[in-house]
Amino acid sequence: MSWSREDDYAAFKAAASSYNSPNPRPWSLLVWDVAHANPEGNWHVEPSSDCLRSEATLRIVFAPLHGGQREWISDFVELFRVLNVPSDFTTERTQSVCHSFASRTDRHGTCSWFHFLFKNITIRHEPGKMPEVDLRIPGRWQQGGASLPQADYSWLVASFFMRVHTHGGVTLVCFGAPPRVRRRFEEFVDSCGWDDVQTNPYVLFDVLLEGLYFEVDKMVWNMNTIFGPLEHSILELAHTKDYGQLNSRLSFAALHNCAKHIIYLGEGLDAALLLLDSALAHARDFGRSENTRGLAANAGRPRAELVTRLVRERLSYRKSLFRSTQLRLSSLHKRIDNSIALAFNVVTQKDSMVVTRDSSVMKMIAAITMVFLPTTGVATVVGSQLLVSEWQKESQSWNVMATPLFWTTWWITIPLTVCVLAVAFVWQWWSHSERAQDQTRKILRKPANLFARGKTASTG
Repeated sequence: MSWSREDDYAAFKAAASSYNSPNPRPWSLLVWDVAHANPEGNWHVEPSSDCLRSEATLRIVFAPLHGGQREWISDFVELFRVLNVPSDFTTERTQSVCHSFASRTDRHGTCSWFHFLFKNITIRHEPGKMPEVDLRIPGRWQQGGASLPQADYSWLVASFFMRVHTHGGVTLVCFGAPPRVRRRFEEFVDSCGWDDVQTNPYVLFDVLLEGLYFEVDKMVWNMNTIFGPLEHSILELAHTKDYGQLNSRLSFAALHNCAKHIIYLGEGLDAALLLLDSALAHARDFGRSENTRGLAANAGRPRAELVTRLVRERLSYRKSLFRSTQLRLSSLHKRIDNSIALAFNVVTQKDSMVVTRDSSVMKMIAAITMVFLPTTGVATVVGSQLLVSEWQKESQSWNVMATPLFWTTWWITIPLTVCVLAVAFVWQWWSHSERAQDQTRKILRKPANLFARGKTASTG
């Protein structure tokens, strides 16, 4: 179309040129195709995309993930040109989109594609230790040293492009397909059930979505396996109150990384459900639109309607499975929220015990002070001018006498002490009475009432 933009994959070339992968593997394609020469279909490995120029009734291609090697740029660009892949497909890959689904009609036929991005969770289980997330790819900002617990920065990344040619052939290219997807297509090929692809090519999307579901569900189960023992250790720590092992058994960094992985898994599941919605809509529209041009004309309308209905039913079933995994992940998300809250509670209890211990120390210091308080009081009185001493030559001894100020001091001190104790006792009793609490509420309400009256008067 005149308004569409085709830049000869400029964004893909620029992004792929930034990769620096030493010792690249040879670029190759794993192809299975059905043609007039081989109606039963066969697998073969091709070193270039020239084999895709020939016509085939059905062709399934497994290609490396585009963008992984700088030395593969020319091979990928040639593959894109052979299949007339829109540049939007490659641009989405450079942007690492988490969800996309597109269907486009051009002079070469019709094409549909989507990208798959999901958090990879691999279990590492060492003897005597709890299962952990295996660090497959370290973070870009990690500069040596020990890695964070439960940290991993690897992802499941794949792209799928389907072309329905004007001559009636269907080609599906899987870029970086996960193992479960490959295995599912091998079973699909062995079952010889590819005839309905000519009626509705979205049969292929149903097959690969089945494989993707097993990958997604496996990642969620792996996360559940890793988090389960960590959750149990926090519960056991809260139950036993063995705060001496708090630092060795509780890691907030591990909890944070688990929560982060679960958030990423939720993002991927939301994208998968959006993908199923788009696939359902396009599968329904494909069977009744002009996009079927080039497909088998001898496939009757009843058969086409039946296949389209079956495809939609199976895609709806796939959606229910993804939804089931999403529910399990939602439960896991709530469990980790509860565990984080419990971990904070355990730390707070430990800090409270430290404060209580410090309070006991202060009481001990106060008790020791009270022991020496009489001595201090006597020494203070004796060392003041309230008492005077005089040497008596006749008796050869000291004579200690109280000055008039001594008795005046006691006449003032005793009543004042009694008044202070009485005021303290009355204040303590009054502050704990209900009347005092009611009066406090009334005092606090007065500013609010005055403000409300002033606002009413200004409004009037």
